Amino acid sequence: MKIYFDTIRHLKLSQLFWQLRYKIKAKQFLKNKYFNNLYDEFESLSFVNTEILYKKNLLIEPLIFKFLNLEKKFVEKINWNFSEYGKLWNYNLEYFDYLHQQDISIEERIKLINDFYNYSLLNKRTLEPYPVSLRSINIIKFSIREGITDRRILNFVYQELSFLDKNYEFQILGNHLLENAFALCLGGAFFKREDWLKKAIRILYKELREQILEDGAHFELSPMYHQIILFRVLELIDWYQNYGDKDANFLSFCRDIASKMRSWAGNIQFANGDIPLFNDSAKGIAYDIATLNDYADILGIESKNLPLGQSGYRSFLNSNYEIKIDLAQIGASYQPGHAHADALSFILYSQELPLIVEQGTSTYQIGKRRNLERSTEAHNTIVLNGRDQSEVWGGFRVGKRAKTTIRYEGQNGYTGSHNGYKNLGIIHTRSFIFEEAKIQITDTLSQNGNAKAYLHLHPDRRLSKINDKRFIIDDMVTIDFDGAETIVSDDYEYADSYNQYRLAKRLVISFERELSTTIFFKHSR
Repeated sequence: MKIYFDTIRHLKLSQLFWQLRYKIKAKQFLKNKYFNNLYDEFESLSFVNTEILYKKNLLIEPLIFKFLNLEKKFVEKINWNFSEYGKLWNYNLEYFDYLHQQDISIEERIKLINDFYNYSLLNKRTLEPYPVSLRSINIIKFSIREGITDRRILNFVYQELSFLDKNYEFQILGNHLLENAFALCLGGAFFKREDWLKKAIRILYKELREQILEDGAHFELSPMYHQIILFRVLELIDWYQNYGDKDANFLSFCRDIASKMRSWAGNIQFANGDIPLFNDSAKGIAYDIATLNDYADILGIESKNLPLGQSGYRSFLNSNYEIKIDLAQIGASYQPGHAHADALSFILYSQELPLIVEQGTSTYQIGKRRNLERSTEAHNTIVLNGRDQSEVWGGFRVGKRAKTTIRYEGQNGYTGSHNGYKNLGIIHTRSFIFEEAKIQITDTLSQNGNAKAYLHLHPDRRLSKINDKRFIIDDMVTIDFDGAETIVSDDYEYADSYNQYRLAKRLVISFERELSTTIFFKHSR
């Protein structure tokens, strides 16, 4: 029962209220009815006409879809309730991102939309706010770009948005609530529903002020979700700046938010354009930062050039290596669904290639793999007595959680600590010292413990043992361990994308009180 208390106590009271309300609320479905208040003429909106906005290769050919690196060929007709690949795959099927593929005829795309709505009516498919939000945006954008005025389709979109207006995800908050508001902002303008638009703008004002931190990070602290939300803000600016009844203050506010978010995206990415896969992050889901920067440039949005700060992530770069350090809290406190038990972990690149990584995020399916990927063991940090620093459980929940404190930060190093093992009477402190061709990492426990440090190598790296305390990677990077009792090299499955795994090596270093890890880079540039 304690894990439930430790989970619930971080929630907002409003979340508990809305969770109870939604549990007792009857499920809702699409109905075959016509809305008389639908205008004959829809609001004339426009988006930047550029290839950067098109997602490709989701619909391979009619009846063949590929999401999350899993391909499915339907026979004769689409099963819109297909669940063999999990809930997230099914959500991607109904998001309709593939409406923006220019290699599919307009007629075929219209046919897909009608098929979905026909299936939903026939099978009483439950409406859910998050996929409704994304689907509505995609269908409205498609209609605007291609000049589609199919009243039957738009009637269903209107019906879905009417449902969404009464079912904002206040029980979840976070990125879900933002997506709800982005959808109703666009839908309110398109369908000339001023009440939808005004309510959505009020929510966006409140939530973007709260969810975008002082250094520009999205507060769920996933670089991937940061990219997703940054795209949504840019998309909103794109159409809203040409909207006839726009609020200049709201537009200015959104541009300022986008500028801050662009700054953090630039700070968190590696020099080669990769993002560190901290928390729930994977490749191939969000638009990459280069594409987002191109979009921002088109819209005239510059980066604020803010330093990394409130998010808790830190970065260091020189001619030999680049490191991203996680000194962050579990985020957000009342919505930690995408958080991992990863305090004081790091990701290291050398010569713009990944060297030390984390196990990654490959699935949202509740089970053994999801539990592993959120666990402390899956990250480059310390495990005590085989326990996680924070109690990650249930796929998207966190009970007891570590609190991280930044003890020191300077030009050439950082020191942080966390209290995730205070129930064992132990505080873990880790310091990083950076030199031109060397990194010194020192782990100190406030008292002796059964500790294991984990270092996960990228699959492309070759590990060799020199002696019991020294290893070499690719004949170029040497790692020494002082204070280690034993060092074991074993295999793990690395995932930088959903449902794709590669075998790689990791080092598991056992120690009791203090461990000094020195990484030497053989050749300076």
